Parts: sequence; structure tokens; C-alpha cells
Amino acid sequence: MNTTPGGAPVTLLERRRIEAALLAETHAVLVERLGPEAALSIIEAIVEKAARQAGRAFAAAAPDGPSLDHFASVAEAWRAGGALVIENVVRQGDTFSFDVTRCRYAEAYREMGLPEELATRISCLRDGAFVAGYSGNLRLTRPETIASGARRCPFTFTWENA
Repeated sequence: MNTTPGGAPVTLLERRRIEAALLAETHAVLVERLGPEAALSIIEAIVEKAARQAGRAFAAAAPDGPSLDHFASVAEAWRAGGALVIENVVRQGDTFSFDVTRCRYAEAYREMGLPEELATRISCLRDGAFVAGYSGNLRLTRPETIASGARRCPFTFTWENA
């Protein structure tokens, strides 16, 4: 975990807010120089690369290797500091699902004045890339997100044995 200069831990929510501020500035410069489509494409590439690396690191920490049971433990890290309110958690067979009913990441990005298309790339895009980095056996289905205007984010993770 990262810490502040005073040694206090930095929550994942705080870290994402700092990253979002930097990515928003980067996005603004890229829009000026390359246009909006190219700017969003570059932001997507940056976020996806970081999320895949995080997924690989999380998989490497699995005591018995990647599995759905181990992956399900990430939900607690995602909830830390009240960043997400998660309800309807179900772990059954080869699936793990839950609903995010409050997303403080989306709230923070709105407070920062980020446009929806940038906020969804900075936040929601991470999920699929994290899953892909964690294991080729894991699939994510999430048809809607709070950041894009939905009332909830319904996540379903499915473990597919090769």
C-alpha cells in the first residue's frame, strides 16, 4: 500500500482520484494535439495496461494459483474505505456475482468535472482488463455501470476451465 509523506496509508479511492487528475490533464493535452478520438484511445491504452498488470500481480499473490475463490476476495479490497457499496453477493459453482449500488469512484470523477466518456475509461474500463490480467479462464459480464448513468453495476464473473 502506498503512503502519504506523513506515513498515512493512501486508500485505493484516493489513489484513483490522484490518477484521474493526472489522466484528465493528459487527456486535455492530447485532445489539443491529436483530437478527442486519439486522446481517448491513448487513455484507454494506459488504463488497460495498468489494470492488466494489477490483475497479474493479484494472480501472482494467489497461494494456490488463480481461481474463482481467490479472485472473489478482491471484492473486499474494492470495498475498502467505502469506495463501493456491494450488495447481492452470490458465489455459486463457477460464478461470482454482485451489484455495486454506490460507486464513490464515479462520484469523485463527477465532482472533479470529468466528462462521462473519460470517467468510464478511467474507472470502468479497468475491470475487464484486470480480469484479463488475472486469468484467461475468467470472464466478466457487466452490462451497465453507474458511471454511465445506470443505478447499479451488476458484475458477474465466470470461471471457464480450459
